[in-house]
Amino acid sequence: MQREVGSFPLAPSVRAKLIAAGFSTLQDVADVTAIELARESGISEDSAVKVLQVLRRENQSGTSVTLKHTALELLEQEQAQASIITFCSALDEVLGGGVPLSKVTEICGPPGVGKTQLW
Repeated sequence: MQREVGSFPLAPSVRAKLIAAGFSTLQDVADVTAIELARESGISEDSAVKVLQVLRRENQSGTSVTLKHTALELLEQEQAQASIITFCSALDEVLGGGVPLSKVTEICGPPGVGKTQLW
């Protein structure tokens, strides 16, 4: 999905001029120079340079979060994460070494089996 120009931290007047000129997504602005952007949208060249800097910076920071990984890399990352040891060897064994960090672990069972004592 293409990021909308309106979602970037731009001045409202500049944002409105860009959208009115047909620059609605990041892809629309990707191959445009500052001079072309200024001419087509009716903003100053200085503003166009700043707009392009903001769009590129924000786009780069957004894509760095969404890196692609192979299934093996994800498995290795998961296995490398630490666990909280419960000091109950049977429970730790069932959980694969303890309660995994950065995951939700729900302890459930019939009444009276000791769920409350875990926490």
